[in-house]
Amino acid sequence: MIGYIAVVLVAITGNFYPFIAPIVGALGTFVTGRDTSANVFFGGLQIEVANSLSMSPYWLASSNTGGATAGKMISSQSIAVATAATGIQVTEGKILNATLKFCLAYVVVLGLITYFGAALFTL
Repeated sequence: MIGYIAVVLVAITGNFYPFIAPIVGALGTFVTGRDTSANVFFGGLQIEVANSLSMSPYWLASSNTGGATAGKMISSQSIAVATAATGIQVTEGKILNATLKFCLAYVVVLGLITYFGAALFTL
């Protein structure tokens, strides 16, 4: 199934996929709440896409990890733990809105680094 998803992603994005690779990692952490889970969940996908595009799988796998760390900023689990620990419940929406900007900027920078790095260092 990972192979089929990789084929579809390559068909849709083509050589621009390295730019969105960190978004996939961030989405994985946003959904699961853990970087490790996102890497396990999407690591194989990133490698399959890299092989389809004849790129180094290290670039996309590391981009997934970088994106996963960005997703931790907006993970509902992390926000809930932070608000409970500090006693500021009911501000989860404000925290999400404030951190979303930083997460998006971080993911865009990672995407640019991955896009140009993968293009320079292809297999």
